[in-house]
Amino acid sequence: MNTKNNQRARLSKIMLKNAMLDLLAEKKSVEKISVRELCETAELNRSTFYAHYNEPRELLNEMEDELIASAREHLNKIGKGNDVNAYTYILSFFQYIKNNDKEYKLLLVDTTDTDFKNKFMQIAAGQIVESFDIELPQEEEQYVFSYILNGSSSVIIQWIRSGYSVDENTLVDLLFRMNKYLLMGVI
Repeated sequence: MNTKNNQRARLSKIMLKNAMLDLLAEKKSVEKISVRELCETAELNRSTFYAHYNEPRELLNEMEDELIASAREHLNKIGKGNDVNAYTYILSFFQYIKNNDKEYKLLLVDTTDTDFKNKFMQIAAGQIVESFDIELPQEEEQYVFSYILNGSSSVIIQWIRSGYSVDENTLVDLLFRMNKYLLMGVI
């Protein structure tokens, strides 16, 4: 019986998350989404929603946390135990984003909520910057990394916004060329 309830709870959460994505695509902000709309879209009772969450923002936060944890796990798998260079590391990450397009497009590009975008880009672009393995004077490091971090974040968002108008290899090449020219002037 407990397994059946766990499966039902997982299925309910999946249905609520899918409903959230659908409503975010339409409304662009979690603040404009009501529990009633979520439940109608998911075809669930409000009591089912309240068994798991207190408000729509809590559901969205869980979704964002899961997406960040999944991205971190993916990046850690690439880097740990594998002798990969920065190019392969970033290429794999871009392929991961493209393969999870719906979530990233909605939460990074289409929404008016910036919390997730800021949190995700700090983690993702931060790990990209680390993969460059650059030695800089300590007093300059934070500025150079900030520049690379924010520029890389904007490039990723523009790539998603454009519907992936260039392939991942081209984008990684572009990032490497831009950052190489920046670093030639710094180092």
